[in-house]
Amino acid sequence: VALAAMSMTDATKRKEPEAPAAEAEKKATSEPEAKKPKLSSADPATVRKQVEYYLSDDNLKHDKFFSEKIASDEGGWLETSLILSCNKMKAMRTSKDDIIAALKESKLEVKEDGSAVRRPGNAPLPKLEARPQHHQKKNAAHAHDGGVVVCIKQVPAEQGWTQVKEKLAEKLPGKVSPWHVSEVNDNGTCFVVCPPFQGDLALLSSLELEVGGAKLKCEACYGDVLQQVLKKLPKHIREKREKESRKKQKERNRPIVVGNQRFVNVGALRGKVKEIMNSRSDGESLKPEGSDFKLIKALLDYHPKGPEKSKGMIGLKVGKSTQGDNRCFFMVREGAPDEDVSLKKCIDAVELNPPYVTVEKKGKEDEKKDGKKDAAAEPTKAEASDSKASDSKASEAAKTETKPAEAEAKPAAAEAEKNPAEAEAKPAEAETKPAEAEAKA
Repeated sequence: VALAAMSMTDATKRKEPEAPAAEAEKKATSEPEAKKPKLSSADPATVRKQVEYYLSDDNLKHDKFFSEKIASDEGGWLETSLILSCNKMKAMRTSKDDIIAALKESKLEVKEDGSAVRRPGNAPLPKLEARPQHHQKKNAAHAHDGGVVVCIKQVPAEQGWTQVKEKLAEKLPGKVSPWHVSEVNDNGTCFVVCPPFQGDLALLSSLELEVGGAKLKCEACYGDVLQQVLKKLPKHIREKREKESRKKQKERNRPIVVGNQRFVNVGALRGKVKEIMNSRSDGESLKPEGSDFKLIKALLDYHPKGPEKSKGMIGLKVGKSTQGDNRCFFMVREGAPDEDVSLKKCIDAVELNPPYVTVEKKGKEDEKKDGKKDAAAEPTKAEASDSKASDSKASEAAKTETKPAEAEAKPAAAEAEKNPAEAEAKPAEAETKPAEAEAKA
């Protein structure tokens, strides 16, 4: 009976924690619909723009996956499920019905059941091309600060690294010569490391060499390829390149000026742009007479498209981006729809060629003034000589004070040296005198 009672109590103890969980489930099911978060539906215009981009020539000439999927289908269709699997579509929480509704006003063709989409009139696909090198990670902008590393492919079998180096040296400016040229590997590829010079990346990326009758293009290395090349470099070349990179990094921390506004460095400029955006609500315009408006307008001049990008602009505002849930700046044009603009591209351009604060050199007159100030601060020769004379007199007086004492001490010391026995006897005599005086008493 005792064992049964113990087992019952154990059972009840184990069941007790389940009660709160059951209550929590009931609360969750009984929670009013008003408190549940509602998923915002995707904007039809944004969805249409994104799907049209996926099937455009600009994307498909670089998008190998979508190109192969379209080419493998007899009718040139691309499944809607594949479009929905893209990160930007997921970010907008787009559904199949959203795509069907958004493409009603589009030139793209949609199957009756909405299962697939294709280009207008099943247009032929563009030829696949490699993506431009500027679509890299954030740190790629400074990957070649210490010296550009380029890759030269399809080197003829009978040609070696010496021929490549000779042809490259002919194209380089002035006294610039390559730091290192690797052996041509089995794939006919050779890697070259050059010292940094003005406009090095732009020149080497567009360079074409004629080696053994073949025209070879130079390609700047990035990512894993760059890291592999750097690991195989001789130690002294790698250290030299790292030293140059640190030097460039130190130079980048100099103050810059954009739109008459001064910033400690490019990072401070980037932080200011974020602050301007975060301090405004969606649809809020920037005041044309304000410093924020002037700064953003000045930044637009650094956009890759230059002044053409901001042509006809009459205002700036902040709003939700058409490319997802993030926010961005919009250019307001008279009689034309607002256009979003990427200030990241503008800041990246500033970082590549920073508008550093120019330090004005001092003229001759300023140097003379500074010289006079320094002369006034320093003591004159006469004052210096007077102070030296007074110091010497004081030291002489101190010496004369010590001389009498020395003079008195010298005879005593001399006598002590001559008659040491007498000197020792005198204290003994002095000691015996008190004893004689006591006896007389």
